[in-house]
Order: sequence, then structure tokens, then C-alpha cells
Amino acid sequence: MAAVDFAPASGHNGAVFRQRPWLLPLCLAIMVLGGWYFGFRALKNDRELPVYVAGGERLAAGAEIYRRSEQPGVPADQKPFTYPPFAALPFVPFARLPATWQAPAWFAVNFVILLLLLRWLHGWGRRDQPGDGSPRLLWYWILLLLAGAHHVLSVFANQSHDLFVAGAVGLCAAATCRGRATAGIWAGLGAAVKATPFLFLGLFVLRGRWLALLLLLLAFAGLSLLPDWLFPRADGRYWLQAWYELVLAGQQVGATAAAEGAWNSHSFLNQSLPGTLTRLCTATASTAAFVDPLMWNAGLSPAAFRIVSWSAQLAVLALIAWGVLAGAAALRRGGGEGALRRTLGLGEVASIACGMVLLSPQSSKAHFCVWLFPAAFLADRALRGRRDVLLWILLGLVLLLATTGAKDLVGTAIGNKLLAYGNVTWCTVLMLLGCVRAMATAGPRPDGPRAP
Repeated sequence: MAAVDFAPASGHNGAVFRQRPWLLPLCLAIMVLGGWYFGFRALKNDRELPVYVAGGERLAAGAEIYRRSEQPGVPADQKPFTYPPFAALPFVPFARLPATWQAPAWFAVNFVILLLLLRWLHGWGRRDQPGDGSPRLLWYWILLLLAGAHHVLSVFANQSHDLFVAGAVGLCAAATCRGRATAGIWAGLGAAVKATPFLFLGLFVLRGRWLALLLLLLAFAGLSLLPDWLFPRADGRYWLQAWYELVLAGQQVGATAAAEGAWNSHSFLNQSLPGTLTRLCTATASTAAFVDPLMWNAGLSPAAFRIVSWSAQLAVLALIAWGVLAGAAALRRGGGEGALRRTLGLGEVASIACGMVLLSPQSSKAHFCVWLFPAAFLADRALRGRRDVLLWILLGLVLLLATTGAKDLVGTAIGNKLLAYGNVTWCTVLMLLGCVRAMATAGPRPDGPRAP
């Protein structure tokens, strides 16, 4: 496998800790305090980490990791493991740690991933700017954090593994900005952890990156079969086969996640496009937790709802394809030069990241930590691209929805109501529209060249 490369797209590899010696003790202090704090939270609250640790422990034992309430003869988990089998593999070492060390170790790993992501986004944002003190770079970070950072905190609050997926997407972005086929390896890694990065298949097909496409498939297959080689199932089946039969087989393609003991179809925690449309367009008598009856309910028939849901999802795919093809055309007009390729490379990955959470059957708030990529691209294009009123309007709406949905600002009751109406979903749709707009208007102006 290719070496991990989170180097900035500009090639700037300054010795950060040598230039700013205060950063190292600060990062170490955050790791120590964060590990203690989230370890303390784990003792008081039911979070996602125990789900992953149980999955890793059972994987190592060859025991069933997919345990839902409707499976006869299998004790059900309150929060069942539903991810591809490779996703359990990184948690085998966690299962062998003392229970009091699991949460601190998890925090340290995720904090390092986040630092590497932010470092790469910083390097990408300052590609050809004269120095780190540029006022434009400061505004880039202000806009990026306001639009994209909110759900990164959800990863730490819920102790989820979504930064693992975001890290794979970041590696894919770093390779894409350099035009490297190894982007397929990192997309395959992300797909092996959570299936939604398979959407990169469409990107590689549209851009004719056939080697990257092949590497994605090979990486996914190899990583998905690795648990069978290291920890075979006691019943002799493949882990990937069990995941399909016990988790995926009952799901309808293009529909929201709904399975007894795993997902509630009307939960407002699900901010995917199918999930939000299900709440808005179909009736429910459920009184389960995280189900909030809305002020109106269209009560569409199943056939009518399928038309609405599929049309909306096809529109998302069409938007992504439009943006990718428009960016490719802009790159051809610009002669394929490196600076423009680095700019539009992140735009392509940002569009796919939006599609990953919009088209997934189940997207909770922590999954939207991938907002970092479209937020960075939109902030950069608003500040450094051509003056575009529509792009600024879209970015303004993104900032409005991203910040007013925070429960610390609006309160739990209003925050839950906004989630029920899909404020995170619609904010992601606006981000996607902004990315498509920025890629469609990129490249040289008709009246002369424009800096990328």
C-alpha cells in the first residue's frame, strides 16, 4: 500500500513544531486532558465506542458481531454493530486494553487524525500565498470553522469512528489534488470502514481515472477479506457475507435505514436525504426516542414517496456529475496546470463528501464531520475566486443553518425540531450547490487568466 501522505498540496512542509515550539506542549496537554475528559464521559454515558470495542473483541474471537433483536438464538445488542467487517479490525487492540484506557486511547488516535486533516487543509488553503499571516488565510479559517467544525465536535461527544472515514477522504483529497491514482487506495480504505466512499467510483469513471478505479476495488476487496484471514468466523462464512445477509439484505436501495433493533426510519438523528424526506413525507405513529411528530405530514403513498425520494437522490447525483464535468472542462481550458488542479481536486472530493452523507441510508450528525472538505473549498473560492454573488449567498445560508442549528445556541427543544425538519440535510444540499457553482465558474476568464 502507498505511504500515507498528508503533506500540504502546496508542497510546503515546514517544521511546524520547530517554528512554533509552543504547539507541541499544547497538543500534548490537549491529548492528556481530552483523554481524561472523554474517559470520564464514557463512565457516565452510553456512547458509540463500546459498540466498536465489542465488535473488535468478537471479531478476534470469531464470534458474531452483527447482533440485532430479530435474530433468533443470538443475544441482541442495544446498539448493534452495523459497519463492514474491516471497521471492527482497528478496535481489536482497543479490546485488549484495560477498560479505563480505551476512551483515552480512542481520543488520542482521533485527535491525531484531526490534527493531520487540519494541517493538510491549512497547506491547501495557503497554496501560493506569501505566508501564514495572510489576512485572507485568517478569513479562510474563520469561514471554514464556522461552516464545517460543528459536527467534528459530535465525533468526540459521541465517541464515533467517523474521523477514520474523514481521514481516508482526506488522504484521497491529497492524492487527487496531485493527480495521483493512489486516490483509489484511500477511497477503498474509506469504503472498507463505511460503505459510502464507494461514491468515489462515480468520480473516477467521470474523470476517466481507470487505475484509481481499479485500485479502489482492489483495496476494498483486500481490506474486507483481511478479517477472514486474521480472524476466521466460527461458522466458516465470510465476514463480508454475514454483513450483507444480516445488515444490508433487508434494506431497500435508495431508502432510509429501517431495521428492528438497529435503526428507526423516522428518527430525527438521521440527517440523510432519504431520512429527512421520510420524516417530511410519510406518516408515523411511533413514539420511540428521537421521533418528533412534525407540524405537517404529507402522508404520501409508498409509490408516490418512492418517486419523490428517488428523484431527489438522482438530482444529487446529477449535481455531483455536473460539478465534476464542469471542473474537468475548466481544467482543460486552463491547460491542466498544477495550481488549478489542486484547487479543483478538493472541489471534486468535497462534492463526493456531500453525496456520501446525503445518499447514505443513515447519516447521524457525527457523520457530517466531512463538512470540513466542502467548507474549506467554499471558503477558499469565496475569498480567492472570481466575485460571485450567488456563491456568497449560498455560503451565507450555509453559515446560517450550520450555526443556528447548534443546541447550545437555540436550546434542545428547538434544536431537535430543526433536526426533524432536516436542517443538517438542507445545509449539506446548499454546500453541494456551492461546490458545483464554484467548479462551474472556475478556470480562466474569457477576458484573461485568473489566479486559481
